[in-house]
Amino acid sequence: MAIPFPIQDATRVNAPRLSDVLFDKVEKRFGTMAGLPSNIEALDAGLQFAVGINPFVAIFGPSGWGKTHLLESVASHMNREFGTRAQIISAFDWIEGRHTADPQTPLLLDDAHEALARTRSRIQLRLGLERRVRIGRPTLLVATGERMTRQIQSFLPSRREWKLNEIGQPSAAERKVIIEKMARAENLKVASALATLLASRMRGNGNTIHGALNTLKLDGSQWIMPSEILRACGLLDRFFADNSAWDLKERIRTAAEKTALQYRDVDPIKLSCYAMIQIAQLSEIDVARFSGLEPARARARSLEFKKALLNLDSMESALNHFLYTTVESLSD
Repeated sequence: MAIPFPIQDATRVNAPRLSDVLFDKVEKRFGTMAGLPSNIEALDAGLQFAVGINPFVAIFGPSGWGKTHLLESVASHMNREFGTRAQIISAFDWIEGRHTADPQTPLLLDDAHEALARTRSRIQLRLGLERRVRIGRPTLLVATGERMTRQIQSFLPSRREWKLNEIGQPSAAERKVIIEKMARAENLKVASALATLLASRMRGNGNTIHGALNTLKLDGSQWIMPSEILRACGLLDRFFADNSAWDLKERIRTAAEKTALQYRDVDPIKLSCYAMIQIAQLSEIDVARFSGLEPARARARSLEFKKALLNLDSMESALNHFLYTTVESLSD
């Protein structure tokens, strides 16, 4: 069994990521990762590497779904439990000698796919890995790819020495678990309906989710009530730009028209303008263009509904009905 080498602390020498600079960085530990069917075997392989059971591990998976987080969790665990300085290094930087790695310590190689993409660097990487396998130095390698091909498997020296695992593309249900776990880490209270909506309709990867949640965090910490969910949808509207099935303004207008059928005092245009501008806080120009109005007129319509909301008791019930209808429509 390979035993981690006792040195002082675990540090990452790569340049900090933009998200780490803009927002408080959450310490990466195994406990901060969501264990899912699509990644549980890879998490187990990382933990077994961290405790010295598997000295050679290679993990592959799509971009943005936790490979680097897993590396940092391994490094944190080895430092905390064994005092090991597990070095996380870009595979390309390692083979090019841009970072001096202590050959006596465990090595965590990130972004190996970049080195595999070029013939010269691929040969250099294989030679470097051969030396580490030969002298028994623990090595964990991660690379971006949709699946682990036979070509990749044959690339690894002494193939039988390596434990190979994949991190799969999470399902919508798994994405919801990820969103809820990330929200808790950011001290955000997010309604289950909003988490479901983001998981099923927002494209992108874990980095996209992180960006969306931080957008919400800049505006508030609670996103539970229907009005807050609609506001969240307005704030995050740009995150749905690559989903052709997403049209927030159309859903709002349809819900306003349905509400007007049940509440005779409701003007659907005034209600939809109010919801888009005052609640979802969409651009007045975009709302006006969508509604076929001048911007000043669209704003006036929204203020007219706001005034009616203060003067007519029925309007509050109508607004609540509208909000629940809209959220249900968006989540459907």
